[in-house]
This record gives sequence, structure tokens and C-alpha cells, in this order.
Amino acid sequence: MTTVLPIVTKLSPRVIRILGCNPGKMTLQGTNTYILGTGKRFKSWKYPRSDVMEVMKSTTFLNDGQEIFVDGASLRVHHTPGHTTDHIILHLKEENAVFSGDCILGEGTTVFEDLYDYMKSLNHILEINPSVIYPGHGPVINAPGQKIQQYINHRNMREAQIKEVLSDTRSFITEMDIVKVLYKDTPESLYLAAAKNVNQHLLKLEKEGIVIKNDEGWKIV
Repeated sequence: MTTVLPIVTKLSPRVIRILGCNPGKMTLQGTNTYILGTGKRFKSWKYPRSDVMEVMKSTTFLNDGQEIFVDGASLRVHHTPGHTTDHIILHLKEENAVFSGDCILGEGTTVFEDLYDYMKSLNHILEINPSVIYPGHGPVINAPGQKIQQYINHRNMREAQIKEVLSDTRSFITEMDIVKVLYKDTPESLYLAAAKNVNQHLLKLEKEGIVIKNDEGWKIV
């Protein structure tokens, strides 16, 4: 069961969280929106996707390493691809806090478009060594280093499990075959999302020359 979150919470003197009323299996309690600073004016920024031409007249696009200043708060942009190509985190200097978006959730794990990039991003956030993480979904993370390491360990463990399943069979098998072995305790409604994660592991292993693929599925070399 997920933690119950209030709709509006003042998390610190310069951070207010507003809970979106869109609970779901991928959004947990709902999407967290944060209001930062102590001023009265609002502005939006966005990091551009590399694979989409976006036209948003009211939005200012961000750059990796860019600093944003509002009344009472200063943030640095860190491009952290993996969950999506345009994913970023924001580092709030005054609190040594990270707004992790969908890269790190308050509860459970997340999905990603590119596992290789995602693992690099997790290690990058670990190097920042934040004191607190304000995630895009779920409650505040007060032990960031431990949480990030859990994410890294989970992916490394999952990769080892996938390699073990592949080693136990001489034939080619599909992502869903692997899911049914490794995600026995997971609701079947999440199997497709799990299969996408397994596919990302397999693509990474393929790049490393550890597995091969044909029309029937995957096989360890």
C-alpha cells in the first residue's frame, strides 16, 4: 500500500508540494508538482527532447548545467537521460535537495527508455550526494544515498537474474518468458511494463556481446 499524501504540503520554507489527483499504477498517489521560492510570479521551463521538434511559445528551454534563479531559491539543471531522452533533475542549492522527476520515485521503481543512460544518470545523482530528494511521484526521500544505491543494486541484480534465466535454457526465449519467471509476485497488469524493462536489459547485454537475438527471441552467447 502506498503512503497517503496530503493534496498540499509545505515541505520546507521554499518548497510546496501539490499532489495531482491522478493516482494509478504508474503514477502512485499522483503526480507531484512543486512550487519553489518565496516570490509571487510563476514561470515554466523545459528540457528539449532530442527526437521531437517541440513548439511551445510560453516555455523556455533549458540547457544542461544551466542555473535558474527565483526569489528564495537557486537551482542547477542536470540532464539525466534514461527514463526519457529529455529527463532532467534540478538541484536546489539552498537545501542540497534534488527534484528527481521520474528518475527516482518515492516508492517502488521506475521505467526507462534506455538502461545504459539510466544507470549513468543514477550514478551522477549519487555523486551529487543530495540531503533530500523530492520525487515526481511518492513521498519525500530522506535517505537519498541509500535509495539511489538500492535502485542501482536492483538493476544489477535484475540483470544477473536475466542472464541466469538465459543460461538455464538452450533455446531462444522472449521477454515475456523471462518476466513470467522473474516477476511471479508482480500483478499481471504490470507484466507489459516489466517486459519493457527486461527488453532494456537485453538490449544493453546485446551491446556488450553477451546475448544475441533472432525472430524467436533472445539467447545467451
